[in-house]
Amino acid sequence: TIPDTRRALHGMHRVLRPGGKLLFCEHGLAPDEAVQKWQNRINPAWRLFSGGCNVNRNIPDLLQSGGFRIEVDERMYIPGVRVLSYNYWGCAIAG
Repeated sequence: TIPDTRRALHGMHRVLRPGGKLLFCEHGLAPDEAVQKWQNRINPAWRLFSGGCNVNRNIPDLLQSGGFRIEVDERMYIPGVRVLSYNYWGCAIAG
């Protein structure tokens, strides 16, 4: 849980050498519109009960806006409640 994700990603990009790797494993916005609607509905309450965690962040967009190029990108639902279980795993390269 990071309050200012863009700032944190820019900081990571700054300290990595060009070509440096950022490995990520994060839950976020699902591809299914019905699941997204529920993620957006529950996110305000979820943030309160989970210490600021967000279930509806678009992880690839955040990484790219932080100056990273995504090299490996695996996406899947892991076992659990669908609105909480969509995961992004991969490797992003500092430009």
